[in-house]
Amino acid sequence: MNKRIKAISSYIEDNEKVIDVGCDQALLSILLSHRHIYSIASDLRKNIIEKASSNVSEEEKKYITFRVGSGVTLKESEDYKTLVLSGMGAYLMIDILRTTNYRFNKIITISNNHHSLLRRELLSLGYVSVLEEIIKERGKYYNLIIFKEGKKKYTKEELLIGINHQNIPLLKERNNYLINKYKTILNNNKIDLEKQKEINNMIKTLEKFN
Repeated sequence: MNKRIKAISSYIEDNEKVIDVGCDQALLSILLSHRHIYSIASDLRKNIIEKASSNVSEEEKKYITFRVGSGVTLKESEDYKTLVLSGMGAYLMIDILRTTNYRFNKIITISNNHHSLLRRELLSLGYVSVLEEIIKERGKYYNLIIFKEGKKKYTKEELLIGINHQNIPLLKERNNYLINKYKTILNNNKIDLEKQKEINNMIKTLEKFN
C-alpha cells in the first residue's frame, strides 16, 4: 500500500461515505472496507474497474460499489459526501468539479503540481483549503489538500505554499527543491521579463517561509 493511499485514508472518518474518482486498483476502497467504510470506486476505463473488482474479496465487496464513469454523476452518489481526487492532474480535478451539481462536505485532492491553481479554482466553487500535508514517494513530492465548503481570502503566501501543513520539515524540503528548480529555470531558459518577475516572486515567498 503506497504512502499516498495511507495518507488519504487517515483523513477519512469511520462515518463517512466516499467517492474515489479514478480509483485505479481500488486500493483506497479496499483499505476503507477493512474499517467498514462504504465507498464508490469509479474509473472511466471499463477494464480497470473489471480488474479491480476481480481482486477484491467477497467481504470487501460488501462495502465497495464499482462503477464505470466519473462517479460524481451517478445518482447513487448523493449520499456520498466525501470526494477523493488523486492520480490525476489539477486541471482534470477542476474540470470534474466544474461539471457536477453535487456538493461535498469534504474533498481530498493529491497531486504533484499546480496547487496554487487548485486552491484558487476550488475557492471559486465554494471550497477552501483547511489542512495540507506533503508526502514524498519515489522521489516525488505530493501535496495532499483537504477542502471543505466555505469562503476565504487567501494571502499570496497561502496560495503558493498552502495552509495548516501537518509535516513542516518535509514542506521545507519540498520548498527547497522548488527554489532550486525555479533558479535553474531562470538561469537556463530564455523567458520574458514578466515570467522572470513571477518566478522571482515565488522564490522570495518560498525563501521567506523557509
